[in-house]
Amino acid sequence: MLKSADFRGLDERLIVDTSEDQPVHLLASKNGRYIRLSASAYQLLQLHDAGVSFETIAEQLRETGQDVSTEDVEAAYQHVANQVAQIEANERPQPGFLIRLSLLPEKLVASVASRLSIAFHPIVVAFLLAWVVVSHAPVLMQSAPLDLAPKNFWLGYALLLLSTLMHEFGHASACARYGISPSSIGFTIYLIYPTFYSDVSAAWELKRWQRVVVDLGGAFFQLVVGAGFATGYLFSGWEPFRVALLMILGNLVFSMNPIFKFDGYWVVADALGVTNLGQQPRRIFNHFLARLRAQPTKPLPWPTPVKIALLPYTLLTFGFWGIFVWRVIPMIWQQIGAYPDLVSGLISDLLDPAQAVHFGHFQPLITSTYMIVIVLLLVWRLSAPLFSIAKAKMIKPTQAGGR
Repeated sequence: MLKSADFRGLDERLIVDTSEDQPVHLLASKNGRYIRLSASAYQLLQLHDAGVSFETIAEQLRETGQDVSTEDVEAAYQHVANQVAQIEANERPQPGFLIRLSLLPEKLVASVASRLSIAFHPIVVAFLLAWVVVSHAPVLMQSAPLDLAPKNFWLGYALLLLSTLMHEFGHASACARYGISPSSIGFTIYLIYPTFYSDVSAAWELKRWQRVVVDLGGAFFQLVVGAGFATGYLFSGWEPFRVALLMILGNLVFSMNPIFKFDGYWVVADALGVTNLGQQPRRIFNHFLARLRAQPTKPLPWPTPVKIALLPYTLLTFGFWGIFVWRVIPMIWQQIGAYPDLVSGLISDLLDPAQAVHFGHFQPLITSTYMIVIVLLLVWRLSAPLFSIAKAKMIKPTQAGGR
């Protein structure tokens, strides 16, 4: 039995700015995550935490015309408590993050972010964006082939890592701009490549369009760093600057996709005011399927413009996974089938004293390994929800998630 004293955050009630027709309440969990509660679930926890007995709560509900007993109220409370406890107990690191090491403490990040937050002043934003356009354009318009010699590649990659650190400071500085505390910044291995991370879950406290600014803050700072690299390349001709700039742009294109929980996902979710955006395509599909079958179904909780915007998102999501299943998986299956030959060929080259070993010998194996690891992670993310059992209950908390 879970006691009410185990709940943290009941005195930190949040009503999140969304487009839904009912208020959205988030409960701060022990591990810093946020759990979405219905208004009735939150009220039940709050009343019991304040010392109101189940019998008194039942009497109050009966006065509103609801036919409930003391046992019903106690059972509802235990159901909510158990659901919250289960969500907290099952908290796991996000798939794909192999290690997470805290590098810059919260106080240091907050101090730096407060100074960098001036970058989000409208006049400064306009100036920096103009610099991005003016510096990027001549570099991208160059017809000279890109020199990806190992030295240029790895120096460019090191500069990309520097830009990803500034990416996280972009999110933190946007948080500071709107008066909320950023978290520490850490280092992680995502899939098989190193990068930095920060937790901006506190952004739930902000208004929708403020959250969008936080979502875009990382890309904004990274583009500004890219402008510095582009300017350096135009004056010096140093190829690693150009390599780094193109890597930054490729990285941003990937992070802005709305399917996975990167920046683009949160931009769409916050702009539309939809929590748990990734769960909505299936919900919308089931809703329209029930209507086609003339079955009773609850109305969708968003205004018409948001529903219209969610339709192409739903089609995009199903279309992406359709292409993934029919085109990408067979290609990766071929990669897996050829993998033993790649390994044995590399070993033969390494053991042959007459063979001069260079980076080209490793490149096919590295490329194949990278593709296989990414696809396995995507399969994991796709299939994991299929193994969870959805329980239809009177009151059900759900995870709003970290950002």
